[in-house]
This record gives sequence, C-alpha cells and structure tokens, in this order.
Amino acid sequence: LRDGTGMIGGLLFSYAASAQFDSYVKEFRLFADVINDVGLTLDMLAPYAGRGRVLYITSLATICKTMCGMAAGATKGSITHHFAIHGNMADLNSKESTQETLVSLLGMIFGIGLARYLHALEKQGCGGNDDEQEEYIADSSAQLISWAIFIFLTIVHVWANYLGVKILKLRTLNRERTEVALGNVINECVRRCQDNLLNGTGIEVPDVEPMLQTILTPHDVSESLWSSSRKLFFPGGVHLGARVGDAFRGMEQIEISDTMDNFEDERYLITLQNDRAREIISVVLCAGSTEEDELKAFVHAQVLSALCKRNPCSLNDQFRCQMYISTTYECIKQLFQATGPKSVGSSLSLDWLKERGWEISRLYIGFGRYRVQIGDARKKDE
Repeated sequence: LRDGTGMIGGLLFSYAASAQFDSYVKEFRLFADVINDVGLTLDMLAPYAGRGRVLYITSLATICKTMCGMAAGATKGSITHHFAIHGNMADLNSKESTQETLVSLLGMIFGIGLARYLHALEKQGCGGNDDEQEEYIADSSAQLISWAIFIFLTIVHVWANYLGVKILKLRTLNRERTEVALGNVINECVRRCQDNLLNGTGIEVPDVEPMLQTILTPHDVSESLWSSSRKLFFPGGVHLGARVGDAFRGMEQIEISDTMDNFEDERYLITLQNDRAREIISVVLCAGSTEEDELKAFVHAQVLSALCKRNPCSLNDQFRCQMYISTTYECIKQLFQATGPKSVGSSLSLDWLKERGWEISRLYIGFGRYRVQIGDARKKDE
C-alpha cells in the first residue's frame, strides 16, 4: 500500500507539474529539497503516531520522497546544461556523481558514529540499574539529541540550498526573469502611454536603442523566488495563453470584432476586462505564432497591466479598456518595429536579447501549447 501510494502520487504530481519544470527550474529544485525534508520528518514522527496511523504517515512520506526525486531529476538536466558552457555534460555529470558519493560516505560515517553514541547512552541508562527514572532520562536524552541534530541539519540543508538556488544565474527566460530583465523598457513604455492618454498626443518612440540598452543581462538579474513561486499558483491579472472563450467572456459581438480587427496583423490578441474591480488581461496566441510573437505579446501584456495599475479602469468602462489596448499596442509596434539598417540595435527582438547574453532557443514565459485559428474563423464569418 505504501509503495503503491507513492507511485500514484508521483503520477499525479507529474501530470500536474511536468509542464512547469522548464519554466520554474530554480523553484522546483528548491521544492525538491524542501519536500524531501518533509518526508524525512514524517518518517521521524511515524513511531510516535501509534500502530494505527504508522502506515498512513509512512505512505505520505513516500509520496513526498517520490515528488522530490521527480522534481530533482527534471530540473537536473537544465541546471547541468547551464553549467556546461563548453558542452562538457558528461564531465559535469561524473563530477556531480562523485560529489554525491563523497557526501553520502561522510554522512554514513557520521551516522554510524552518532548511532553508536546514542546506543551507548541508552545502554548506560538501563545497564544493570533498576532505577526507572535514570533509564527514562537516558532514553529521553537520546531522543532529544536525535531531534536536535535532525532539526539543525534540516535547517542548514534548506538554507544552503536556498542560497545555492538564489545565486544561480540562468540564461533562459521565464516569466519572472523576463519581467526583471525588461523592467526598464516596460516602465518607459508605460510612461509614454500615460503621456499620450493625458495630453492626447500620438506616441512617438524616436530612438529605441537607448531603451534597449537598459535591458539587464543574466548576470544582473536576481529574480524573487517568492514572487515567482506565487505567480506559479496565482498568476494574478495577466493570463497567458488564455482560451478564446475565457478572453471574450461577457463581451459584445461588436467588441469582439473590433478586437480581432485591431490585431489582424499580429499572431496574438489581447483583451482587457473588469472582474470585481480588478483588471483581467487575457493573451491569446494564434496558430503559427513564433517565439518572437510570444515575446511581443508578453511585453504588451506587461505594459498594459502596469498602465492599468497606475490608471485603473472604472467598472464596465469598455471604451476606456479598448483605448488602453490601442494606446499600448501603438507603443509596442514601434518598440518591435525595426527602423534602422539592422534589426539588432533598432528594435526589441530575440536577436537583441541574444546580444545581451540570454538564451533564446526557447522562451519559457508560460504560454503553454494552446493556439487558436483566428484567420480561419474570420474567413468563415465572411
């Protein structure tokens, strides 16, 4: 029953989290260590639970350890690839295996010494002595020492792994790292959109290159693990890769047609709605969209979200929502449209991010696999 529960728990965890492993490498690496410590703690608590509950507690501990192995194994490849700058994957794997063997050997030696000491302590309390109080004190002292060492090593383990994950500078772009890396560009776009809304003048981006120079390199980015983990479970007001039904929920037919017409030249579309005094931004990707389209849609959604936070829309003010979308879209078009002799240096693109040191072979922003055939639907309506 315990082994079967662990297998079922592992299957369910894989089904729920496998799509997020590449996007949240650091978070799941830390999660693996924490959930393993939870499983070990449950094993330590099992003898105190009574015979009727031991099986349930050990089964839960097995599930935790299964989740640890799955998360650690899934993120190991990405972390090893990050360190294999010269393609020396085999060399890194062998060194990591040697390191794990050495640590396990040291732990085994320390564990044998500790076990002998605790056994001697318990034997001293009951060896040829009829005083039950001394025996109880010796047994309690052994348990107290065991728990004190276990808690101390657990805290050190979690703290050391947190520091190790925190200083890891991955070159791939997930949602949180992209927000931090492009934070200055997004804020500048929001400022220009605000000026347009207040003054009624057109948006002009005469020179994009100074804005692009503010994009941070992987070495300069230090994202918040807490903020990234929170967005994994609570994405907030920006829904990436939303379904059409969710994006157009509650909208009139004319509003839907206007949205599709506004984005007829793009491979994505964005809707903005109010839900309980909170703006909901839905980003829908079209079939055939590329990594460049994902980046453009993501930056557009972030600019729109930041603009709504500074100038909230009133409830059911669909006209203002559409004005926000069109204003930010004009800024995004100028940001991504090449105006110089070369695309790199004159517009935001994947090539520019590559120049800044980012790995652009694939983006892990969080759009998923859902795509919609907008063009076919428009032809059917015609």
